[in-house]
Amino acid sequence: MNGDFRRQLPSMIGMASMFLVTIFLAMFIRPWYDKAGLQAFGAEGASQLRYIALELTMIFVFTAAILALARYKKEWVIKYGIMGILFIALMYASVPLAHQIMVDDTVEPFEYESTDFVEAEYLTEIGMNQYIDSVRSNENGIINNTIRLNQFGMDEPIWTSVIPHGNESYELAKLVVATGPDTITINNGALIQTLSLTDGTLLSTYECFEYDAEGNIFPRVEFGCILAVETSDSVYIVDGGEKIFRFATFDEAPNIMTLQAAWQLPSEMKVVDDLIEAELLDDTHLLLVSKEMAGVIELEKSAQIGEIGSGFQQPANVLINATSSANFSAADVGYSNVADVTMSEATNSNQLIVLGTEDGDIMSWNYQPGKEPLVVEESRVSIPDFANQIRDVRLTDIDNSGYTELLITTGDEARLLYGSSMIQRLIVDVAEGENVAVAFGDTPKDAADDTTHLYAVAIGENYSTTKGVVESSMFLSGGIVFEDIPTLIGLLVSIILMILLYVHSEWYVVNTVGILVGSGVIVMLGVSFVPTLIMVFMVAAAIYDAWAVYKSKHMLDLADTMINLNLPILLVAPQGSDYSFRAERAPLGDSDVEPSTEIQSSSQPRERVIKKSNDAMLMGLGDVIFPGMLVLSTLQYIGGDDGWIMAITTLIGSLVGYSILMWYVGQGKAQAGLPLLNGGAILGYVLGGLMTIGMAMFQFNISL
Repeated sequence: MNGDFRRQLPSMIGMASMFLVTIFLAMFIRPWYDKAGLQAFGAEGASQLRYIALELTMIFVFTAAILALARYKKEWVIKYGIMGILFIALMYASVPLAHQIMVDDTVEPFEYESTDFVEAEYLTEIGMNQYIDSVRSNENGIINNTIRLNQFGMDEPIWTSVIPHGNESYELAKLVVATGPDTITINNGALIQTLSLTDGTLLSTYECFEYDAEGNIFPRVEFGCILAVETSDSVYIVDGGEKIFRFATFDEAPNIMTLQAAWQLPSEMKVVDDLIEAELLDDTHLLLVSKEMAGVIELEKSAQIGEIGSGFQQPANVLINATSSANFSAADVGYSNVADVTMSEATNSNQLIVLGTEDGDIMSWNYQPGKEPLVVEESRVSIPDFANQIRDVRLTDIDNSGYTELLITTGDEARLLYGSSMIQRLIVDVAEGENVAVAFGDTPKDAADDTTHLYAVAIGENYSTTKGVVESSMFLSGGIVFEDIPTLIGLLVSIILMILLYVHSEWYVVNTVGILVGSGVIVMLGVSFVPTLIMVFMVAAAIYDAWAVYKSKHMLDLADTMINLNLPILLVAPQGSDYSFRAERAPLGDSDVEPSTEIQSSSQPRERVIKKSNDAMLMGLGDVIFPGMLVLSTLQYIGGDDGWIMAITTLIGSLVGYSILMWYVGQGKAQAGLPLLNGGAILGYVLGGLMTIGMAMFQFNISL
């Protein structure tokens, strides 16, 4: 038996080499698919279980159709149908491969040109390319804040407004802001002031304290004015006890407000030192994002339960109720980047709320006033595990097309996801740090040179703005790229290989076709599904494989049909250079005859995936494709260094499964391949995940 194993060792090593070459080739052409966004069922379909069920169903249908056609002697339909499928599958690999080899898609690196340090407090972003800052001054005990609306690319503020800060006891108090469609409300714990975003006009001032007849001072809310926002007829104040209070305001009595009602916010919606974003979406809804929780709060007029000042208030009506164990870190509201209309044609229902978390998730909701429900999750812009960290999100329009893009800043870089296709078009390094804001802005020179500037704002006690020019040569290729010469070469290679397969199906032709077809299918399916769904697919396929080989044995009939029709969808590993695959036409269902062994008993299970002939070993392409899909999916959806580590451990695991399979084959024990190959790959993925990202390796928001 040892001599028989040694005789087969060259075939085993050759098969393992082709196994690796097929997967590495798929890894090489993956960037072409990735840049083009070629997921089979779109980005949202990558985590939907029903598409895996569809893939399995299509396998069953394909197998049944081939066997039925063979039974009714329609071999010519099978032959030319499969030839057409193989030709298409060949082009899935040959055309991308030609582009990867021949097309120089390197981009000009982005470089920062200057950094400006500003002695001011950065308050908040406004829209796509504006922001508010504040300069505090104390002259003779009179403290003022100079509020400025700035636009990236402009040397001077759009407007400047000087507002009082209050008495000296509040000199160190930070300003907390809440933006609205046309106004911004600024609160320092003593004064609540609302300014017009159009020109900076101070519209109103309210005090967080009131006085009794004896002149004693009392806070208007028990735990202090932490956040305030003004609507058309009210001021809503959120205190440190997670309560929200409504104070009525009156046109005939400016700067006077009267307490009307109070509600209790969820305990996770903390605003003291935990506030990420507060934005008045319209007159009756406030977006509040704290570290632990985000939600849209309905700004009601009256409360029905609980007396003001009592220990119990009616719970506030909070829509979304999004939570993150890793904490929210960024938020933005703007025109949806997946809407099919321009901003000039958009309505209020085309608004998008985008959130980022400290562990790298992107969550988003459509905000649609006048519709029911008011807030709907937007799965197309919800991206789990986008990066290791999200520091900033911004809906922008870099090319002034009227359609928005999503600019996401991770731990060390800013990435521009272009349009509704969400194709990654630009990657720019950003200095590391906790608080950062990244945006685009056009200077007068940008308008003349058809360029734009990227601005990265590092936010601290003061802030600094670093900028650099973004040119068209810095953008990654977007969409499907078909250049004439590489496309023609890929097409020509596919045609030549199909002709050779038809007239001269020798083992080296079969292997060339098999490696190319396998790599194309691996990358196409690998980028289309998240790893968790790929593993579900692999487990189901392994169970089906074992049943089809050991129980029904119809897979053997399918393989025999393919071989007899000169359509070998497999890899061939000869034991010697003088081997001829064309000369050997024994069907896979036949018992194997070895010179040094007895004929296998007819009661033994016949193997499909690994078959010993007198001079070669045969492996079906499916046994390479399934482990390869998990490797490619790991690279696609885990990404970074962790993704590479997990992809390598997955590949090593599949090789361990292959080695065990070869040991059984060398012992003369027939085995179905997928249980061992898929099992080894899944085990390798799990071990790699435990070494890197932990249980996040399974967290991909799987849905039906």
